[in-house]
Amino acid sequence: MTRTFIIVLLSLYSLNSTAREVESTITYGIGERNTTVDWNIAGSLQGENPNIISELIWRNIKSKQLSLGGIWTEGDYFLQASGEYGKVYSGENQDSDYNLDDRQGEFSRSINNAGKGYMLDLELNYGKSHVVSPKLKIDASVGYSTHRQHLKMYDGNQVIGSASLEGLDSLYQSNWEGPQASIGLSYKNKDDVYSLNYTHQDIDLNGHTNWNLRSDLKHPVSMTQAGSGNGKKIVVGYEHAVSDFSSLSLILSRYNYSASGVHTFHLLSSDPAQKLNAVNWHANDIKLVYRSLF
Repeated sequence: MTRTFIIVLLSLYSLNSTAREVESTITYGIGERNTTVDWNIAGSLQGENPNIISELIWRNIKSKQLSLGGIWTEGDYFLQASGEYGKVYSGENQDSDYNLDDRQGEFSRSINNAGKGYMLDLELNYGKSHVVSPKLKIDASVGYSTHRQHLKMYDGNQVIGSASLEGLDSLYQSNWEGPQASIGLSYKNKDDVYSLNYTHQDIDLNGHTNWNLRSDLKHPVSMTQAGSGNGKKIVVGYEHAVSDFSSLSLILSRYNYSASGVHTFHLLSSDPAQKLNAVNWHANDIKLVYRSLF
């Protein structure tokens, strides 16, 4: 599906191409992201026994971000591609288990270090700009993007219950991907451009864990998650022209993604499935972006 969608986007760009000159720009960005990821499962596939049996939260996951992108503009049409990588350097994880409904009867809780891992975002969009006035412009686009959080758990501290966490070095990875549609508004005042962009994405979620202390589970894939949902992204930007060929931007982004589906344990002898009540990903980031014609 991914390959088909990208081919369609590139075909649309080719169909709208004429003899007009294509303007190409490249962007480089550095920034900081703060991420929260949480998920919880029920005790059965029917969502019972209890309705929440286990819940994990990664909070205050801080990462240093690097981004690289390209924009090709021909008349009113544009094709945009970007990639972003983040290295996690700080964060905390909480792992809780319950034997009663509604998070009651908590019999196990650990607080773990989560200051390792990475973030990865890839995006491709094709769209058209609509000039409302010499200062005001509206951009509409469709595209495809994928987002990954590769999160760690180590240096564990058991605060409820008596499990041994010596040697804890587990991971959880979530992958969100799907088609998206965006609408953006930009206002130009001399050498400055103020912008606001909203993106809605239909999501396929795939995740997996490697619980290294669980000898009853397979490795390196101990559990898998499959589900669907949606995501929203809001971007606010301020861009200042530093020359006729380059600009510097300050960009603030907010991600809100959620999905539900099935959580499967890969035991040594079987693969029981339970209801994945929810997986949530929230993030805020701030970036400084340099843009230049090439």
